[in-house]
Amino acid sequence: MSTAAQPAQNAENPRNQSAVQLMPTFDADTTAINAFKVEDADLYVFSQYFDQEEIFEELREWYDSEEYRFEVPTDEMDRIESFLDEYFYEVTRVAPNDIEPFCVVKKKYTDHADILRNSVYHTSQGSSTVFVMQDRLSAEQAVEQGAAPLADSDTNFRL
Repeated sequence: MSTAAQPAQNAENPRNQSAVQLMPTFDADTTAINAFKVEDADLYVFSQYFDQEEIFEELREWYDSEEYRFEVPTDEMDRIESFLDEYFYEVTRVAPNDIEPFCVVKKKYTDHADILRNSVYHTSQGSSTVFVMQDRLSAEQAVEQGAAPLADSDTNFRL
């Protein structure tokens, strides 16, 4: 069929215009937060700095200022996740059995300030300190700073 035989398409013709208005879409970058389930407790812990005051104010009641972390009861987690989602934070719940990749061990009384800064929880066990790191990248960085992955140590740990 030749182009001359086809009817002309006129963009100005109302029949050729769609009534559907498309909204622009975008992918917003989210900030990942790992919330760790504390075994034998009805609680999740996580550490995150929020630069927006309204976020911190909403979560203030669960903030432990001595440990620099949030301790949220399990029955509040759905609400907290929904709230944080509105501000582009993506919460991942980490079960007690899945915590090992986030854990590192360092000999007690050695320099660990940078490791501590990125940890959610730490405790002494024997001659070592066990750290639960905020994320896997922090765990990898801790290993670069002289810590050992929990899996490579002889330390047993459960949060």
